Amino acid sequence: MRNRSKNKIKFLIIRHGSTKGNEEKRYIGRTDESLSENGMNKIGEKKSVYKKTDLLFASPMKRCRQTAGILFPYNEAIIIDELREMDFGCFEGKNFSELSDDARYKEWVDSGCKGMIPDGEGFDDFINRSVTGFEKCLDICKMHADIELATAVVHGGTIMAVLSSLTGKDFFDFHTKNGEGYCLELEDNKLTTFNKISFD
Repeated sequence: MRNRSKNKIKFLIIRHGSTKGNEEKRYIGRTDESLSENGMNKIGEKKSVYKKTDLLFASPMKRCRQTAGILFPYNEAIIIDELREMDFGCFEGKNFSELSDDARYKEWVDSGCKGMIPDGEGFDDFINRSVTGFEKCLDICKMHADIELATAVVHGGTIMAVLSSLTGKDFFDFHTKNGEGYCLELEDNKLTTFNKISFD
C-alpha cells in the first residue's frame, strides 16, 4: 500500500523506442511516427526489465503509445497531451547535414539549442508544458490509494524538461537513449532521489 500520510511514490519516466527518424538522427517532434521494426524489437527485449506498473501514462504520439503497449500490455495508458515532444518548427523532419547551411539553424545551435525555433515552440514554453503534464500525472496518482509505482512513456525532450526542472540541473544533462529513462522517488510531489535506467 502506498503511504498516504507521507505521499511517497516511485515514478518511472521512459523514452519511447526508436523510429525511422530517430535512426536517421532527424528532429522528430510533432511528426507522428510509428516505431521502426528495430525499435519494436529493441523495446520488446526490455519487457522483462520493466515488468509491471500500477498506473501508466503516455504522450499522445504514436511512438509513445506503441512503446507503452509493448512494455505494459496489461495497462491502459492514460494519455497526457502536455507530455508530447517539442515542436521543432522549420527544422522538423530534418537532420544536421540537411540544416548545416541554414542560418536560422546555426543561430539556434549557437543559442545552446535554447532559442526560439522559427515556426516552432519556445524552449521555456516547452519546459513549462512538460512540467504541467508531469504534474497532471502526479495529481492523478493522488486519486489512487494503492499506487506504489507509476510510469510515463514519453519523449527524450520531455524527460530532459521534467528532470532539469525538478533538479535544477542543465537540460542536456538528461539526454536519454530510446527505451531508457529514470526512476524517480517523490514525497509530497518533491523529488527525493532519482536513478538512471540504462542498458549499457
